[in-house]
Order: sequence, then structure tokens, then C-alpha cells
Amino acid sequence: MENKKSILFVSNGHGEDIITAQIIQTIFKKTKKDDLNIDVLPIVGEGNRFKDLPVNILGPEVKLPSGGFARNSLTNLLKDLKAGLLSKTYKQVRDLIKSRKEDELSVVVGDIYILLLTGIFKGGKIIFFPTAKSEYIEGHYKIERYLMKKFANLVLPRDEKTKNDLKAHNINTEFYGNLMMDCFNINNIKFDIDYDKIKIGILPGSREEAYDNMLDFLNVIENLEDLTTDQFEFLTAVANNFSLASLKEKLKNTSWDIIDKKDEYIKLQLKSPKGNSRISIIYNGFGDVLDQAKLFMGMAGTANEQAAGMGKPVIIFPGTGAQFTYEFAVDQKRLLGEGVKFVDRDFNKVAYAILELLEDEEEYKKRSNAGKNRMGDRGAADKTAKRVLDYLQKGD
Repeated sequence: MENKKSILFVSNGHGEDIITAQIIQTIFKKTKKDDLNIDVLPIVGEGNRFKDLPVNILGPEVKLPSGGFARNSLTNLLKDLKAGLLSKTYKQVRDLIKSRKEDELSVVVGDIYILLLTGIFKGGKIIFFPTAKSEYIEGHYKIERYLMKKFANLVLPRDEKTKNDLKAHNINTEFYGNLMMDCFNINNIKFDIDYDKIKIGILPGSREEAYDNMLDFLNVIENLEDLTTDQFEFLTAVANNFSLASLKEKLKNTSWDIIDKKDEYIKLQLKSPKGNSRISIIYNGFGDVLDQAKLFMGMAGTANEQAAGMGKPVIIFPGTGAQFTYEFAVDQKRLLGEGVKFVDRDFNKVAYAILELLEDEEEYKKRSNAGKNRMGDRGAADKTAKRVLDYLQKGD
């Protein structure tokens, strides 16, 4: 590029931050860092995903209690308001206004809310990734399609079905694959576990409710041990902000043994009261957990989708926190189809579902293929980064 150009990325959520960071990393593989100026405005959270990238992080680094799910309940909204939601939003709007540059392209990753913020307070050329909605769950409302037409020059949805719907409403849209499937690496890590045992993955989520979710998974495992004498290795992939101290506090009233580890990836192991199951808490090995586990129990958003996309069936059930509600779980079932198995919040039923998938090869294969088909192949990041750079240069 002859002149140094600028891109502003606006992202609003943990999964959206992962996608945004992947696009940025891929862009830098295709161009010299000195030829491009990238600003990032994380609307939710503290922008930790971007701190190791050569970008400028805008906005206040404030973590809100709901983790971006204030709209899910009045309680969550009130907690966020008390923690400074209005002040944070004001500062974000101020940064959008300040960041106006004549030739700058904005890339908005998330929902209509941040498209609206960016469109009103910054304007200019906008590429929009509507990650929050899919035609598999619920299509975009008329007002949302109107706002896409008004503010977004190009819309890049998460699946072909959504692209076809938007195109039918005369929205400029293209589809290059689901970026989530490029947001992890498989490094062939040899974890310190017993590879002769059945390996099951656990995805507790990335928000505060992850610790309560872990207690639910422990209850499922205890029920599972009442149903079979098989021995299991449970691989729990956690986000870097997952606190072992908080987990230990939650485990105080359980009978599980806690074993501290100084392993490069496994920082803690939990042994069940009966001794037939062990849980390894794994950092920085997410892709390899996806690769090595046969199936998953999940109470996560993006991570559940990625596991299903890898052909690993995910058993889901409603939690007690702000994110993985009954409604959220039902929506995820619509999104991933037979790639997930939805079970009521009954730990014994969840344990039965695990055994059924382990013992029924045809059922397992059906769900494995369904997850792959819904999420698509890897490789979208490369095509998407190229399209963003082309748009930056040519403007269409």
C-alpha cells in the first residue's frame, strides 16, 4: 500500500474479540505492519485478546458483571449500571467520535447495537460481521436489516443461509466461511493424562458463571460414575482469565481431591470421590482439547460451536448464570442442529446422554457430521482478511 491506511475494529464480546483478533493477525501476515494503522475498540471487557498485537486499544478497560449480557435480565442491567455501564458507554462514544479519519475503514464484529454506535458516531465505510444472529436461530428484524443498509457498506454473515436471506433483502453481502473455525490452533500437545482412558472435554465458558458451571459438571460426573465403572479423563479448556483461586473456593464443600500442578498446560487436576474420573484444567491448549476429546459437555458460546465444528458432539443443558440460560441453550440447539444434544437441567439425564453417545456409534457419527456441516471448513480467516484489505484499497 502506497500510503499508510487505518482500520478501526469494534468488537463486543469474548467470542467477537477472538474473531477480531484472528482477522487482525491474518491481515498482518498479508501486509507490512508499518503500512497499516489498526485501532481496536472492545465494547465488552478489557480487550485482553488484543494486548499482544501491534494495535492501539481504545476505550476504558472496564469489566462489567454481566459480561455483555445486560439485556438478558433486569438484574444484569442493574449490576452493570452500578459498575459504570453509562460512564463506559459515554467514553466509548467519545472515542468513536475522536477516531474519525477521512479514509479509515471500520470493521464491526458483533450485533446491531455496535453497528449503530459506529455508524452514528463515527460514520464512513463500514464492514459488518453480524455474529449475534443466524437464520438457523432467528432471522434479522426489519429494523436490523434497515440499519445494515443504512450504515454497512458490506455485510459478512456467519453462514450461507443468513447470507442468502440478507441478499434477498438487497443487502450487499458476501460469505467466506465461519471465522470461528480458524480461531484456534492444534499443536499436537501431549498432555499429562492417561491416554488409555476415555477422554471427554468440558467447556465451562469464559465468564464469571464458569465456576458455578464447573460445579454442575462435577455433579454430572458423579452421576456418571454411578452408572458405569468406566474410567474417564476430563479435559477442561479454560480462558486465560480463569481463576484457579475462584474455582478452589467453589470446591470447598465438595469431596473432590484438588491437586496443584506445575505443568506447562495443566495447572490443576481434580480427582472424583470414587476415583474413576480426573479433571485436568488446561490453559493454552484449547485446539488440542478440541482435537483429543471424543465429545464434550459444554456451557459456552463460541467454544461449543467450535467443538461441534470439529465433529465432536456437544451435550448442553441450561446453567444458572447470565449467559447459558434455557433460552440461550435452545438457540444454540437451533444454530448447531444435531451437532449438539440438548438435555434438561437434570444431572442424571446428562450422564445418561454421555453414555448413549459413547455406546451408539451411529448416533455419534450422525451428530459429528451435523456439527461439521453447520460450522463449515477452516480457512475463512485468510479469505476474509484478503477481502478487508481489498476493500481498504479499492473501496468496494
